[in-house]
Amino acid sequence: MKFNAYIVELKHKENSFTGSLIVSDSVVSANFRKIGKDLFIANFKTQVEFNFMEKVLLKKRNKEILVLLPVLSKYNKRKLTKISKFLSNGAPERREKTTILLNLLTVEKFLKARDLLSFFAISREELVDFLIRKELRKEIKIIDFTHLFIITYENARNYLQGLNTILSDCYTAKTKSIKLSEIESKLKLPHSSLFFKYLLQCSRHNFTFKISKNKIVFEKLALSEGEKGSLEEIETTLKKKKLTVFTIENILKESGLLYDEINNLLWFLIEKGQVVQLSEKYYIFEDELNKVLNKLKKFKRNQGEMIDIQSFRELTMLTRRYIIILFEYFDANKITQRVNNKRKILLTV
Repeated sequence: MKFNAYIVELKHKENSFTGSLIVSDSVVSANFRKIGKDLFIANFKTQVEFNFMEKVLLKKRNKEILVLLPVLSKYNKRKLTKISKFLSNGAPERREKTTILLNLLTVEKFLKARDLLSFFAISREELVDFLIRKELRKEIKIIDFTHLFIITYENARNYLQGLNTILSDCYTAKTKSIKLSEIESKLKLPHSSLFFKYLLQCSRHNFTFKISKNKIVFEKLALSEGEKGSLEEIETTLKKKKLTVFTIENILKESGLLYDEINNLLWFLIEKGQVVQLSEKYYIFEDELNKVLNKLKKFKRNQGEMIDIQSFRELTMLTRRYIIILFEYFDANKITQRVNNKRKILLTV
């Protein structure tokens, strides 16, 4: 695998300089910056490939460079100090490939060890065997075997405890859902990462939830008799007022229920698939949504795949505001596709 920069060993008086290296019968220019005793970072304009402990000749200066490690990310002063310490001259075991791999985890929180197979000239089978032995000793955690994505055991445990605390607080507060971006901010961990998905999978042993779009939705326990009565009141109120698309405020206005009661009951209905959340504010009963979808299919079959607001109003008897809300939901879920001021119906008839 090729990299843009490498950490190399070189005896040189200057702290920074530009030099040319002879690589595979060609000359490659690099900028050198000193990071420790006889250690430099060599930055190349294009990616080049070296192997561990490979010796490269510095042209004109007639000096030999020893390649020790590719630069995997941006290193601050603290990280460079750590790298210099475990790469510096000393005990022979400091230059062991596997030792360097583990030492890298003191600098990088996560490491895709697969990217270093070629550099270290280690077979995948050999590295997997080594990593499994280290995991059994609780030194590392293997997050993903495809990329050989690893983290220290301690860091994995700390992140998992952090996530469990967040989820536990949500359960205690009877929170309906929490955005993945909010968890990302608290954990300081990208929610799209392999490790974030790994943590969520581990947390399912202690918490019951599902991931819906960009948030975690917590499952709710069965309703009490009082809640069942309130639920019937909500359904009766909405159907009596013929509110196909509705908000919590609509229910508040027409019923004697409190906001928290309504919110919890809607959460239950969404979890059971009886209510669909169209947007942050608007909801619709699933059976009503299915009626609208069936009307769309019939329209496409009889009148064509393009439909505008006026035609949709005649089809559903909904106001323009609710039609726009439904259209935006349909667009987002690939039920329709916006074409200027009309929608193309994508449903199969």
